[in-house]
Amino acid sequence: MKSSLMTMVGATAVAVALVVAAPQQSLAKGAKGAAKARSVTGCLQKSSEPNAWTLTEAGKGKRTVEIVETAPGVNLAAHVGHKVTITGTNLSTKAAAAAEHTTAAKEAGERHMRANAVTMLAASCS
Repeated sequence: MKSSLMTMVGATAVAVALVVAAPQQSLAKGAKGAAKARSVTGCLQKSSEPNAWTLTEAGKGKRTVEIVETAPGVNLAAHVGHKVTITGTNLSTKAAAAAEHTTAAKEAGERHMRANAVTMLAASCS
């Protein structure tokens, strides 16, 4: 009886660990599985959309990435107007639309990202 109880407790602990370690469903997935982490450096600004930020990449091209999700503990509001590096994962158009409570058609053509970490490089963008 005691050994079967211990087996059940162990199996429950393993199941909980697997659920906690599972990746979030909103991350963009390619044909080969979960999205890969990437880093983008640029100037962080508050977006006109609620709970969203824009990161204009430094260097040639000046592409813009919209940050629509953040990991717990990541405070982008404290870095508005700063040159930062954001590490995170790309989001699909569908996931970005869900995060922004809009349609995928409205978000099509934009680049979206979930921020997992932010590092300030300079207190200004210049």
